[in-house]
Amino acid sequence: MPIASRAPTLRQLARRLRLSVATVSEALRDIPRVSATTRARVQRAAAQAGYERNALLGAALSAVRRARHRHYRGTLALIDTDDANHAQYVLFHQAIVAGAEERAQELGFQTELFWIGSRAPALPLTRLPGILHARGIGGAVLLPFNAAQDFGDFDFKRLAAVQMDHCLLRPRLHTVMPDHYLSMHGALTQLAARGYRNPGLCLEERKDTRVKNKWSAAFHSFHGGRAPALVAPKIGRAEFLAWFARHRPDAIVAHRQEIMDWLASAGFAVPTQVGFFNLNLTERLAPCAGLDLGPQRLGAAAIETVVAMLHRHERGVPTHPYTIALEAVWHDGPTLRDGATAAPANTPP
Repeated sequence: MPIASRAPTLRQLARRLRLSVATVSEALRDIPRVSATTRARVQRAAAQAGYERNALLGAALSAVRRARHRHYRGTLALIDTDDANHAQYVLFHQAIVAGAEERAQELGFQTELFWIGSRAPALPLTRLPGILHARGIGGAVLLPFNAAQDFGDFDFKRLAAVQMDHCLLRPRLHTVMPDHYLSMHGALTQLAARGYRNPGLCLEERKDTRVKNKWSAAFHSFHGGRAPALVAPKIGRAEFLAWFARHRPDAIVAHRQEIMDWLASAGFAVPTQVGFFNLNLTERLAPCAGLDLGPQRLGAAAIETVVAMLHRHERGVPTHPYTIALEAVWHDGPTLRDGATAAPANTPP
């Protein structure tokens, strides 16, 4: 019975191709300083010979090289959009970037922020992939865009990339995001423990749409037929107060803290008559109770995912994209009453 031939080692593959081991190794990792012709030749020969890269060994050797050359850092791209309506996301994105930078440095990388858009210094969508490749940047994190973007014309073939939230219409990438559904359930459970029996969700439609309606789905699954959520393209003072007068929720669950001013103008005191709970504490305007979505943890998790993909030599659009979801953390605050002294009335004085 013939014995199956073993796949060649890296050194044997280099000898067959009459190249150095370093050149073959870099060609297999798609390092730009090896010419495109040589990379293609090496990768074709490796595939024909059945060579398989040992990702764990590669990661270990990379760690050894970093220990010897501590000043060397690979670069990972953080990609955002140049959006005129982006102001309210600035703090959240800054926290994501801070978490990403810290974790990247721990793993031997540095990060660089790039903008997609039509106004300089932002770059056109089709130009950025070539710039990243020319600079040897093989990994990228797409920040949670204000509105979902079509990246169908973006060339991901040479890039290990993840998106944050469902920020792309196409293609589908691996995703790192808060667990909006589970986090909403947890918040409503806590509110119920505080004595709130009829909380109301007030949400701009785009904030729900960009997370695949997970905020409103969790709210309705938890509360069933109680006060319906106010989800609309635009929510102003008049719309809010009309909804509030009709359904009389005893706590408002929302992103917009100016709702507290609208309540005060109608004679309702927070928290004695109605509570307020912020769905993203990073956007708060003043101390309040709410959810910490963990932007720094999200940034760190996105970097870890990209670095793991690079170690596994995974680039391009994945065949089976997966999602990593992190549950938000409840934070108490002065906009909710103490459960021990809960008084359900929310009628004005």
